[in-house]
Amino acid sequence: MAVMMPVEGEGGADRKPVSGLFIVAYVLAQFGVWVALLTPLVLTIALRVGDLAGPEYKALMLGRILALGSAVSVVATPLAGMLSDRTTSRWGRRRPWIVGGAMVGLVGLAICGGTQDLLVLAAGWVLCQAGFNAMQVAVMAILPDAVPFSQQGRVSGFLGVTTTAAIFAGTWLSQFSLARPMQLMLAPFVLTLICCGFFVVLFREEPVTQHRETRAAIRDLRGMIAPFLDWDFNFTFLSRYLIMTSWAVLLSYQLYFLTDHLALSRAASTAVMVKTSATTAIATVLTSLIGGWISDLIGRRKPLVFLSAAIEASGFFVIATSHSVDGFVLGVGLAAAGKGFYFGVDLALVAAVLPDPKTAARDLGLFQIANTFPQFVLPLMAPAVLAIGSEGGGNYAMLYLGGGVCSLMGAFAILPLRRVR
Repeated sequence: MAVMMPVEGEGGADRKPVSGLFIVAYVLAQFGVWVALLTPLVLTIALRVGDLAGPEYKALMLGRILALGSAVSVVATPLAGMLSDRTTSRWGRRRPWIVGGAMVGLVGLAICGGTQDLLVLAAGWVLCQAGFNAMQVAVMAILPDAVPFSQQGRVSGFLGVTTTAAIFAGTWLSQFSLARPMQLMLAPFVLTLICCGFFVVLFREEPVTQHRETRAAIRDLRGMIAPFLDWDFNFTFLSRYLIMTSWAVLLSYQLYFLTDHLALSRAASTAVMVKTSATTAIATVLTSLIGGWISDLIGRRKPLVFLSAAIEASGFFVIATSHSVDGFVLGVGLAAAGKGFYFGVDLALVAAVLPDPKTAARDLGLFQIANTFPQFVLPLMAPAVLAIGSEGGGNYAMLYLGGGVCSLMGAFAILPLRRVR
């Protein structure tokens, strides 16, 4: 039986507790979105670029394609969030964007899997970024839409597990399709369809049929700068941007770290990535759930966010100094523990600093730029970092050291917040 999901309220303060079934379905939906978005980012796009560009130009071309996709997502995500807030339909505000985004992303994945041209691959990745980020911002907005403040920390803890679980699931599935590009791109997306489809079918929002004035829509466009006039929103945004910059180093360049820095074959590198994904999953599950529970228990977010970012930084420093697979796995495990702790608390912190609950999706879409913009900036900066002290442009140790520094800076950026303890 479908369960109605309310969409109004002040940041979840007046919500009734959500059921366990709602939490399960919601977490699965977030997991499904991450499978679609992160599997290409972590592995499959890098594999396709390696096939098409060759060893000499693969890092350069990967950077350009990821930067292009990220640039599109920076615009598409907040725009989709704003439109989701204003969507009027009998299916609610969020579900049309979850379904529509999935269809656009599916077309993009099919293009990426079927082409032998780098330019067409880039176009496919642009569609993936636009579609899957539209899904992501709609799903994220459901946390302040429907979950009361007293449960947001725990739900955030469960959501914090989903990124790592998605990377593991997508990487594990991908290893069986290395020689079949179309299957390589599409197989993980089956999980997305199952998980998001379950949520969309089972849970219903209150129908929204009231049409808004055109002038109000124009005011919404102008209002897209409003969150950045808020002190707490700005520093939370900066912290997330720095943390995600460090994580983008790991996600985007771990395959090339293994093949170029540790001199592993492509098959061996993929096997190691499955192993690190499992390590990451275990570490993230434990720390994310613990972090969310502690956050609700003590009613504080900032100290836990600071601690988690510092732990993540230590993992990057271990990776930067490692010269073996074991050292790499250990560093990834430490970084994952910090990341899990971070996301187990940070989503609740973000929900608490949103300036206006009535524009939650728009503001979360703007906040999503902090997640995606590093994928634009990093590929532009990475070649210069990789060239430090290396004639072949392969100083991956320096790149991971820079990732650790970004994590530490992200920890300190959370301290000036005023409305959240």
